Amino acid sequence: MLCRKKIDTNEMNNNCEDTPIDFRWMAYIGMNKLGFTYREVMHMYFGLWADMYEAYKVQYNFETGRGLYEMRKQEEISSLSVL
Repeated sequence: MLCRKKIDTNEMNNNCEDTPIDFRWMAYIGMNKLGFTYREVMHMYFGLWADMYEAYKVQYNFETGRGLYEMRKQEEISSLSVL
């Protein structure tokens, strides 16, 4: 169904295959790993859920790997530049 979280408006060709979403798995991860209720998870937008899951994966890797946090360099984008 959704092969990408965000749609690239410049690229109209879908080069990836659509796969169905497993809502039971999403609910499980949202409730047991992220700490939300079933109702909260089912009312979330997929993009928000995916962003929170990515943040959880970074935290999980830090806790299990016993590594140090590394600051990610974010590119500054000027509001005057054209994307």
